[in-house]
Amino acid sequence: MRKHDPYSQIAPARLITRDWLALSRTRLANERTLLAYVRTSVSLVGLGLIMARWFDHSVAVVTGIALIILGIVAMGIGGWRFIQENRRCRLPTPRNVDTD
Repeated sequence: MRKHDPYSQIAPARLITRDWLALSRTRLANERTLLAYVRTSVSLVGLGLIMARWFDHSVAVVTGIALIILGIVAMGIGGWRFIQENRRCRLPTPRNVDTD
């Protein structure tokens, strides 16, 4: 089931400046969200590597490995959400739009 696309019924030629600016803000917010996911996942993987490599205690090693896995999962979720939102905000091209 596809999510509702608010711009699917509107020809790009009929969009006003406010609509184009709203789409630009949404795309930029989506990119900022992706960068937040990247920042968080890099931090988790880095902390996990430090814990797994520098501490000799078994609990620290297991926690470090868990943080590395969590960072990789967070990166996957962030990328997936970025792609989904990016597809939802894509405007139809003029050849795909009915000009009734």
